[in-house]
Amino acid sequence: MTANHMAIGYDQTGNQTLLLYWQKKIFHWFFSLLLAVWFLPFLLGCRSALHTGQWTQIFFYSGMYLWALGVLFLRKYSFAKRGWAGLFWFYAMGLLALGTEGLPGSWLIYFFCFSVLGAVFFGVRGGTITFLTTVTTLGLAGWLNFQWIPLPGFIPEIVSPMAFGAVMGPVFFLSFALTFSVAILINGLEVSGRKFLLLANQTPDVLWILDRQLNISYITDAVSLVLGVLPREVIGKPFITVLPHGKRQELERLIKAGKPFSLETGFHHAKGMVMTIEISGKRTQETLGRKNAYQGSIRDITRQRYQEKEQKLLEQKLVQSEKLKSLGVLAGCVAHDLNNILSGIATYPEVLLMDETLNPQIRQGLNMIKDSGRKASDVVSDLLTISRGTGAEMEVLNINTIMERYLRAADFHKIKATYQQVQIEVVMEPELLNIKGSYIHIEKAIMNLVLNGVEETATKQAGCVTISTANRYVDSPPEGETGIASGEYVMLSVADNGSGIPEEYRQKIFDPFFTAKELGRSGTGLGLTVVWNTVRDHQGDVRVFSNENGTRFELLFPAIRQELPQKEKSNSLEEIRGQGQRVLIVDDLADQRKIAGTILKNLGYQVFTAADGVDAVAFVTQNPVDLVILDMIMEPSISGLETYRRIKKIYPNQKAIIASGHSASEEVLMAQDLGAGNFVKKPYTIMDMGIAVKEELEK
Repeated sequence: MTANHMAIGYDQTGNQTLLLYWQKKIFHWFFSLLLAVWFLPFLLGCRSALHTGQWTQIFFYSGMYLWALGVLFLRKYSFAKRGWAGLFWFYAMGLLALGTEGLPGSWLIYFFCFSVLGAVFFGVRGGTITFLTTVTTLGLAGWLNFQWIPLPGFIPEIVSPMAFGAVMGPVFFLSFALTFSVAILINGLEVSGRKFLLLANQTPDVLWILDRQLNISYITDAVSLVLGVLPREVIGKPFITVLPHGKRQELERLIKAGKPFSLETGFHHAKGMVMTIEISGKRTQETLGRKNAYQGSIRDITRQRYQEKEQKLLEQKLVQSEKLKSLGVLAGCVAHDLNNILSGIATYPEVLLMDETLNPQIRQGLNMIKDSGRKASDVVSDLLTISRGTGAEMEVLNINTIMERYLRAADFHKIKATYQQVQIEVVMEPELLNIKGSYIHIEKAIMNLVLNGVEETATKQAGCVTISTANRYVDSPPEGETGIASGEYVMLSVADNGSGIPEEYRQKIFDPFFTAKELGRSGTGLGLTVVWNTVRDHQGDVRVFSNENGTRFELLFPAIRQELPQKEKSNSLEEIRGQGQRVLIVDDLADQRKIAGTILKNLGYQVFTAADGVDAVAFVTQNPVDLVILDMIMEPSISGLETYRRIKKIYPNQKAIIASGHSASEEVLMAQDLGAGNFVKKPYTIMDMGIAVKEELEK
């Protein structure tokens, strides 16, 4: 768009400015009034010319009247062209009056209108052109009159150019004062309008104005970014045509109601993006001179809604975190004592079962006691998992291997025997990538998901649960989700063809103790919480897809390009027996010392015990041992960590393992940094303790 076009009142988008609007208004009012007032003189002049036979005057007057009509009504031409044509109408009439009537005639009015209206319609530039044209014309007329051809009607008393200048001087001064006063005013309005346009077009919101027919009369540049259309493409069109089809009737109804309104709606951008916009507006009593018009804005709130969704997700995670924190405090308070108590139920029956002469009925009872203790221990373990994380050492492993071990486990065979009507299918990716994780916790996650699946499909005809693994590349998280980093992942999927998860439960399924089943009869409500925390502790993600045709859980674990280590583990009691090595058990509970002592004596070790850390330090000072088994919490005495620190000062190479009812805490990690070996969580089995002791002694 040219600078000249800008100067007459259009912005760079083609919007008409407020100044141009009023310039057009003045133009139309003025020429309408001119045609009305001049109509009677036009008829009288034509009548007089007709009687005297002056046909030239008739043609001239008719042409001038038609000229004025064309200037007013030929709107297919731009305002600039019609404006200059109108100005030169006054100039032509001024020349006619000057040539026929002389100085006493009406030329002064015409030339005044010519100069002043030039400033009104076209600012300083227009005023300068018309004023200089007027001065030049009148000066030339005076020169012609005195030097060459005397003009008719000139006042006879004006006999010299000096006298003519004295008469014209006030006329020129008055014309100059009026013309440039108006020009300066118009220039000020134009500068003010440009400031408004600059401000309006810099705002990210789309500002709009409608006329009484609800057509767009003004709209800012931002429409090209927000709606994907150019301003010139929508100016003059109905407002509702630029909006989503589903909201047009509602918006039109709101606008016609005449009250302030605000409407939020989705919008498909011209570039294919799905956006959320907010349309607000109100009726204004006087907008650009049109009563009952409307003005308002369109705001892109896509990012705002996205951030609100993100904030809501974060708030939900915070609530979840607070729940787990509270649960962690509870679990931490009871886990140590409860696991110590459970050691007598879950571990000591195993010691008694080593006696091959036991009565079968007693053996059966001891197995029941041991299994019950193990189940109770698993519940405590789940509490610690969901409150403090897995707390286990991560190792390179393959989920297919975990699957294979689980499929051979007694727990899986028990599920198959209980739910014989449910078909369980297994599909494993043969080239599955490895991950770094906790063997036991991933196996527990599989067990919980499979159990949920078979329970969901147990009452359905042709119920089916499918367990599968696959390699998956995650490109980017879905929009509106925090997701996980892009990269290679190993996917573990458990899907069933049940009736799906009800909508009202989907936001709660990972909450601790939430279950749609009868609590205590089918789980504790911790199964999916354990799954969630296990995957999150592995820096992965859980995705749930559910409808009336079934539910699919996808667990994503970060994949690594690292080979599985060749690790041999003891598989029998004979392989973990000792050779009389000296072992000191440090625990503040007598029954724990007895359980651990009995196990190790049966495995062929020399066993010594200490009731607290102080006694342990005193004992090893006088009686060196091959291995120390440390409890972490021994109130009110010194902790297991402090005990190990003091022993290390005496024997820097002292070997030790840790046995505690807590999960692996910071103190456990600090002790391991000092040189302690494996961590064995109570209640432990004979194999757990035997392997840990054997491996540490062989280092």
